[in-house]
Amino acid sequence: MRALMYEGPWQMPLRDVPEPTPGSDEVVVSVQAAGICGSDIHGFTGSTGRRTPGIVMGHEFSGKVAAVGSNVQKYVVGDRVVVQPLHRCGTCAMCRAGRGNICQNRTLIGMNKHGAYADAVSVPQTQLYRLPDDLSYADGAWTEPLSVALHAVAITPLNMMDTVVVVGAGPIGLLTVQAARLRGAGTIIVTDRSAHRLEIARQLGADQVVNVADADPVALVQQATDGLGADVTFEAVGITPTVQQALAVTRIGGNITWIGNSQPEVTLNMQQVVTREITIRGTYGFDQEFGQAIELLRTRRVDVAPLTERVASLAEGPQLFQDLAQGKLDALKVILQP
Repeated sequence: MRALMYEGPWQMPLRDVPEPTPGSDEVVVSVQAAGICGSDIHGFTGSTGRRTPGIVMGHEFSGKVAAVGSNVQKYVVGDRVVVQPLHRCGTCAMCRAGRGNICQNRTLIGMNKHGAYADAVSVPQTQLYRLPDDLSYADGAWTEPLSVALHAVAITPLNMMDTVVVVGAGPIGLLTVQAARLRGAGTIIVTDRSAHRLEIARQLGADQVVNVADADPVALVQQATDGLGADVTFEAVGITPTVQQALAVTRIGGNITWIGNSQPEVTLNMQQVVTREITIRGTYGFDQEFGQAIELLRTRRVDVAPLTERVASLAEGPQLFQDLAQGKLDALKVILQP
């Protein structure tokens, strides 16, 4: 079968590889749709150091069952499924505390084991969810990123009608806009430097947008909040300038949640955090939000239609990764359909 094989920074050709065979508790999924995640772009360039040569990336995907292991009874060949890529050990302190998303022994499909930029992939049956018949494979591939946004909002102290700022109008940021609205946020302000992405933010429910290329986000947020600042800020980029921006727009005593994960280290004014008593929290992955995400997509309470801007074949993958990493292609989400 075919797979995009990561062989080192900026090297991910299409290769012929052996077809997977399921272990006794595994299912082989014929990949029907796999979203290209920003974290995979950073992994492709080597900037994060979180991808090892010899791995097939891809963790946002849906497909149909192609083969099942001897112990699998819940699924049969032909079933439509979406895959939850995070494997939890179930026995560590975090798992026992109900926080399996930060399992001390966690592994991730597409990072620690082969993922979905391939014709097929073998996964544990416990990581499968049924894909509703009225949800397309392409929309099903949005389940994982939506789960990330839902979890970020769920762990953040967000009160009804709070003013929320979302820094970064990428896929996760735009999903966070919708998740925050479902949670009861009041005014939602989105900042970015792409006019196109900010227009989509408006379509998806943002009350105000700020293009930081030609406007001061701090001044606008201050104006919108009678000089107080945002109650809650979600940072969805993960680089020093946007982390600093998130701090600057947040009110005294406010909350910041970091979703972005682009740089290993950032620079921040610690005295501002301390003297203004700002709470900063990280968020990683998801827990029960995965099932919730499927239902929100099925019922169209979360809209992903404007976010899928390119559907391409697996064979186009090598060039698409080059174009996305070099900034030649500014697509919110590219879905590969092998």
